[in-house]
Amino acid sequence: MNPTPRWVWLAVLVVLFVGLGEALRLWWRLDLAERLLAVLLALAVWAFVNGRWIFAHFHALRASLLSRRLPPLAGLGEDDRLLVLAPHPDDEVLAAAGQIQQALEAGARVRVVWLTSGDGFDLAAGRPAPRPEDLRELALRRMEEARTATAILGLEEEDRVFLGYPDQGLLRLFLTHYYLPYTSPHTRLEAVAYPGCLRPGAAYTGRDLETDLEGVLRAFAPTRVLAPSPLDAHPDHQATAYFAMRILGKLDWEERLLYYIVHGGYEYPLPKGLHPRLPLYPAPRGRRLPWRKLELADAWIERKLAATRAHASQLRLIGNFMLAFVRRTELASPLPIPVRVLPEDLEQDGI
Repeated sequence: MNPTPRWVWLAVLVVLFVGLGEALRLWWRLDLAERLLAVLLALAVWAFVNGRWIFAHFHALRASLLSRRLPPLAGLGEDDRLLVLAPHPDDEVLAAAGQIQQALEAGARVRVVWLTSGDGFDLAAGRPAPRPEDLRELALRRMEEARTATAILGLEEEDRVFLGYPDQGLLRLFLTHYYLPYTSPHTRLEAVAYPGCLRPGAAYTGRDLETDLEGVLRAFAPTRVLAPSPLDAHPDHQATAYFAMRILGKLDWEERLLYYIVHGGYEYPLPKGLHPRLPLYPAPRGRRLPWRKLELADAWIERKLAATRAHASQLRLIGNFMLAFVRRTELASPLPIPVRVLPEDLEQDGI
């Protein structure tokens, strides 16, 4: 996805101006009853998405029914090592803040690896038509936000690994730029350039990314790896899953992988906004996966909320989406895609 050109913003403004004029013209042609109906319909949609009024009870009942029969996720112990793979800064908090805290409190070691520094989200750069240097500055800001967020959760500096590969380019690296360097259309970079990354100067190729990630995995030797599911709707999340599955398959560590979904389809998760007493329910895109749930202690929920708010550059744009993950449960699946598996097989694996 290319940075938004200025002419696109001009076209958007023209369309909005014309559309608003047309909407006003149609509005004045409606009679009073039709206007009231339109207003009520708009309020109902808003209340449903945000869990207001009677819809709050609907969402609470639905989330409870969808999640209550999910078996528990086995906790980690002091001999374990948890590695969390985050395509972008903020995914580590949305998907795994509770699991990170459970592992740390049990005495396990935890490490988070960010594959990108989030330098492709042009709307977060603070201007309507950001320049490449603006998006590079955004990457540094998002890396600092990730440091702050994970410090709230209890991680130290050595527990954080930034790889620095291109945001919204990971799938290209996996599919078409495994050997040939990829140039980010957002930053105009073709190699890792941010200070604090694992290997500055590494080319934007799938081979380099895979080499870095395999090196981290071998050095840390995790007993559990938490990665996005390939069913996640975001291409960077899909690519992270593919890289993780290929590397862990090569190391014969496939059974150590657990999967999460952030971009789950159908406005997932509903309702939007902060609802910390609700459980997280399985995403529509992963409805048939064998999910496991972790119940979060009150203190973990509070720290997850604080860590989510530490990602300020994202919160001001997609805050209601991010806060919707601050709930009393987190989910993980031992399988990347739905298959027929006997429950006793999973129990034997300690999941």
